[in-house]
Amino acid sequence: MTPHAAPLPCHTTNASPAQWLWKNLGIMVFICLGLTSEGLAATTFSPLSLTYSAVQNGSNPHNQTITVSRTRSSTVTLTVSDNATWLSVSPTSTSMTSTMQLSVAVNTSGKGAGTYSAIITIKVGTWQTTTIPVTLMISPSITQPPSTTSSATLKWNGVTSTPVSGYKVYVGTAPGLYTQTFNVGAVTSYIVNGLTVGRTYYFVVTDYNSAGESAPSNMVSKTIQ
Repeated sequence: MTPHAAPLPCHTTNASPAQWLWKNLGIMVFICLGLTSEGLAATTFSPLSLTYSAVQNGSNPHNQTITVSRTRSSTVTLTVSDNATWLSVSPTSTSMTSTMQLSVAVNTSGKGAGTYSAIITIKVGTWQTTTIPVTLMISPSITQPPSTTSSATLKWNGVTSTPVSGYKVYVGTAPGLYTQTFNVGAVTSYIVNGLTVGRTYYFVVTDYNSAGESAPSNMVSKTIQ
C-alpha cells in the first residue's frame, strides 16, 4: 500500500476580542467625527427677535433683516419657515457658507388694532435649528374729526368820493342783527374766520373817517360749508 500523505494543517487567524473592539471603535469614531464636523461650526443669529409697529389702515412698516453667520466656510443648506400669514421671509431655501441675510416683511392689510405674535424657524445644515420670535403691534387709527368751523371771504369796492380812514365788517346770524364787528383798516377785502359749519351768516361793511361812520353797505349772506 502506498501510504497517504498526511493532510496539511489548516491555519485560521482569529482576531482577539480586544483587537475587534478597537477596530470597530475606530470605525465608529471616524463616522461620528465625519457627521458632527458640520455641527461643530458655531452659528450666530442677529437679532434674536423682531418687533414691528404700525397704525391700523396705515402703510406697512419697513422690512427688517436677520443675519446668519457661521465660523466655517463650508457650504450648507439654509431653510426658513414661519407660522403667520401676515409674515414673509426671503429667501426660504438657499445655500450659504459663512454669512447670509434674510429679509423679513409684514403685511398689516386687513389687520385690526392689537398685538400679533409669530415664529420664524431657521435650519442651518443638518443639525442646527433656531427660532426667532416676531411681534407686530398695530395701534388704532387716528381719524381727525371733520372741521366744525370755516371762513368767509368778503370783498368790496373802496370809497373814492371822500377820504376814508378804514372799514368795519359786521357779522351776524340774522339780517340786521350783527353780533361781531371787525375793524379791518384801509383794505377792501377781509376773511372772517371761526364761522360754524352749516350756519348762515349775514355781513355788511361800513367806512369811517374823522367825521364818523357811514351807513351799512348792502347785506350779503353765506351758508358755511
